[in-house]
Amino acid sequence: MAGAFTLINKIDDREIVKALDRLHAKAGRMAPAMKNIGEVVLQSTQNRFGSQTDPDGRPWQKLKASTITGKSLRGHSDKILRQRGYLADSIRYQANDAGVRIGTNRIYGAIHQFGDKTKPHVIRPKNKKALAWPGGRHPARAVNHPGSKIPARPFLGFSRQDRDRILEVVSDHLRMKT
Repeated sequence: MAGAFTLINKIDDREIVKALDRLHAKAGRMAPAMKNIGEVVLQSTQNRFGSQTDPDGRPWQKLKASTITGKSLRGHSDKILRQRGYLADSIRYQANDAGVRIGTNRIYGAIHQFGDKTKPHVIRPKNKKALAWPGGRHPARAVNHPGSKIPARPFLGFSRQDRDRILEVVSDHLRMKT
């Protein structure tokens, strides 16, 4: 898989760890089970982009009206964390005998997962000589942006349902090895 993951979420659930220990003792080779666990968590993570909820099922903080307007003017989706779909489409997992890791190689994924403030920066026109916007006094060659506060909108993690599905995966692999 190309690129380094910027976000990693380790599963630390005693019941899952015990089940995996039983599987390891019986099967030895864990990679097939880890791959199936990766698929479970990947599907759940991708579903969160559709439901716009965190792993516990809480809705993500809504977008500001100005953000929705800006996205609309640029022809982008009004869904949260869905400007072009690059973040959602970048979620991948890596599985081996030692475990499974799931994350994204999109650098901006971390700011959406944990929340933060962007640094002040200068906005310059890309295709024209000046910037103009509705309500602006006059065209400008550049604008000093003070930075934006990005609220946390966790998309990585696992829910109780994920935990139950992971335990089912491990049980299925245990049954296959007996």
